[in-house]
Amino acid sequence: MESLHQMLTIQEVSHRSNVTKHTLRFWEKELEGVLVPHRTKGGQRRYTSKHLFLIEEIKRLKKNGMSLPAIRRKLDHGYNDSSGNPNSHKIDHLADQIAEMVRSTLYRFLETEKLD
Repeated sequence: MESLHQMLTIQEVSHRSNVTKHTLRFWEKELEGVLVPHRTKGGQRRYTSKHLFLIEEIKRLKKNGMSLPAIRRKLDHGYNDSSGNPNSHKIDHLADQIAEMVRSTLYRFLETEKLD
């Protein structure tokens, strides 16, 4: 386990992931056992880089129209897809990031062409 000084507060995670603190708490409750931050002796939440990756995955699945119960079922089963590939979630996430970069690059290119 990472030491507490290497962990992030809910405020830091909210800022980095662009997810409100309220939503993070809600997901923790609704995704029961999937998103489980560590707790300090005082009960404050602490997140690791693995939690950040998981939050990005939840965001991606929500963006693709999945409900929280469906996300919980998917993530409870270790991210496996129908092919049984445990890395499929990483591949999907990377593909989404690449697609977004291509979209934004094309948009900027087309905007530049309009100005010329």
